[in-house]
Amino acid sequence: MSRKIFLVLIAVLFLSGNPIFAAPVDLVPIIKVIPADQDISGMLVGDSAIYLFGNTPTGAYVTALNKDGTQKWLHDFSDSTSFTITAGSLDSSGNIWLAGASAAPNAIPSAASPSSAAANPDGVVVGEESSIRPDLNNLTLWKVTSAGEGAGKFQLPLTQPALPTSISVNKTGISLVAWQAAGSLFVASDLSGKFGKPLKLGKSDTTLDSVIRNSDNSSFILGSSTELFLGKKAIGNRDALILKVDATPKLAQSIRSGEKGAIRNWASATPTLLLGGYLKNETSSLATITKFTNLLKPSWSVRLKATSNAVVADGLNGVTYAAYENAGSGTVLTFAKNGKITSTKTFLGRPISIGFNKTLGLYIYTSTAILNAGTK
Repeated sequence: MSRKIFLVLIAVLFLSGNPIFAAPVDLVPIIKVIPADQDISGMLVGDSAIYLFGNTPTGAYVTALNKDGTQKWLHDFSDSTSFTITAGSLDSSGNIWLAGASAAPNAIPSAASPSSAAANPDGVVVGEESSIRPDLNNLTLWKVTSAGEGAGKFQLPLTQPALPTSISVNKTGISLVAWQAAGSLFVASDLSGKFGKPLKLGKSDTTLDSVIRNSDNSSFILGSSTELFLGKKAIGNRDALILKVDATPKLAQSIRSGEKGAIRNWASATPTLLLGGYLKNETSSLATITKFTNLLKPSWSVRLKATSNAVVADGLNGVTYAAYENAGSGTVLTFAKNGKITSTKTFLGRPISIGFNKTLGLYIYTSTAILNAGTK
């Protein structure tokens, strides 16, 4: 089949599955294929590089890519403690802030064993059989400069393991949300790594997927829940949830988005309160995209047939972006300030994250590739 016919078929299939709009359709080019054995926890798009971060069998890493996908630098993390990195954000100076969890080593001394040099000529380092890996009870922040230099490590000891899911950094400090078995957690910190008092949000069935830090030190937190918040019960089987936490920190506001018999979630959010999520009921599965005002009132909303949630990003001058998947086919949309769809591009796979920078443009991360979606 010729390339021209292939492109025509993709366009026809895409338009037939999404008849609510008619915008120009284009394919998103791949700039980097992700190796099957590379773990990636997230992608960030800065002024001068695209950053990927994740974990390795011996530690963790953050790497900077040029706009064509070639590597600029690689920063490896290694430690005598067990740790994992699961979330990241950029500050206004271009520093990379990574969030995760770590633990101090807790080894039990054992009798000396004979030298294994003859049996291990390559000198491969193996762990002590007697060492016990403790729980990852230390909430941990790592700071790396835009040049790839380590600039700090900060820890908050907790009584239970925690897994950060989102971090937001601005000039006033850092906001972070994390999963715990006994309920989700919100924590704030200043830029010197001094943590505030953790705030529990929910008891057992609340998931916090995204956080936005505001200039007044308050935070918007997005996710889903079946639990009661500020006296408001679930509307559907599971509701999408917006929480506002003040600088105290104290839960100040709760907004639920739910429908009877449906499961909903807000999984992605931008500083301008463009939210992306999903809705699933007995008859349909939809990606949901809604723009909220600062008073948490919806100003426009779009629903699209999909098999994934929507991930979202802010552009310039009120332009915003959203990406989602429907049965293996990915779509990225450009929205005008009023919510009108102005362009449509397609790609293969499920978008995990999307990021925009005025210098480098719009990039999409799927489980298999990094794609450059342009600047418009």
